[in-house]
Amino acid sequence: MILVEHLTHIYAPGTPLALTSLEDVSLRIEEGEFVVLAGATGSGKTTLVQHFNGLLLPTAGRVLVDGRDTRDKLVRQDLWRTVGLLFQNPEQQLFEENVFAEVAFGCRNLGLDEGTIEVRVRRALEMVGLDPAQFGTLSPFALSQGQRRRVALASVLAYRPRVLILDEPTSGLDPAGREQIWQLLKAMQQHDHTVVVITHHMEDAARYADRVVVLHRGKIYCQGPPRQVFGDPEGLRAVGLDVPMPCELMYRLRQRGLPVSTGVLTLDEAETELKKLVPHEMDSSK
Repeated sequence: MILVEHLTHIYAPGTPLALTSLEDVSLRIEEGEFVVLAGATGSGKTTLVQHFNGLLLPTAGRVLVDGRDTRDKLVRQDLWRTVGLLFQNPEQQLFEENVFAEVAFGCRNLGLDEGTIEVRVRRALEMVGLDPAQFGTLSPFALSQGQRRRVALASVLAYRPRVLILDEPTSGLDPAGREQIWQLLKAMQQHDHTVVVITHHMEDAARYADRVVVLHRGKIYCQGPPRQVFGDPEGLRAVGLDVPMPCELMYRLRQRGLPVSTGVLTLDEAETELKKLVPHEMDSSK
């Protein structure tokens, strides 16, 4: 469980370049929860998640992971075993000479034997859609951006942290690749992992998240189940966010006085609502 209490983070404090990225943020992420962090560029999402594994320390307030305070140096030294972080730019965490060594790095730090490491590396690469035989000997820097992102994700999955923190994990992937990664993350949640994802794809957030947390100018603007959060398109647009198309459609119909639900997330649900309005026309068109 991750507990954030009155977290404030200021970059370059006490200097003319001081910048407050987070201000008095309090948040609780339960074990086994799937949380999406959303917000416009500069809202503080990346700064927030980098506190979860101790990469950043609070200027004020505190962050507890399983009851352990990340300000404690000994806690931070061991926190990577529990909290795995995938950066927005995979180049920031790739450094080995080939893909196999890259994915194996965390496993070797755990002291696993080579046989176990090989099994884990192969499995992790397969999970992200990369053939170990084809990609294992290649340099990560010879790959496309989308492939590098998959390698970086595999390197986190291989050592099996209980908490997965992913900053824009599907950026640079085609729709099929995006869907594969989201389904993988949902499967990880079902295997008792806590998953926290930063994304600008609100349709994916609506489909997969248990809870959506919206940040705006370093503060929590709103949070709740997707149906609740996306039920306020005007409020989200005011803070620079789009909403899933079905939500927008139902909202506009509701504004015109039509009796439709605003708690619609998917196209199938939107179709059901539309059939309630014109059942005979919809049936005859089939």
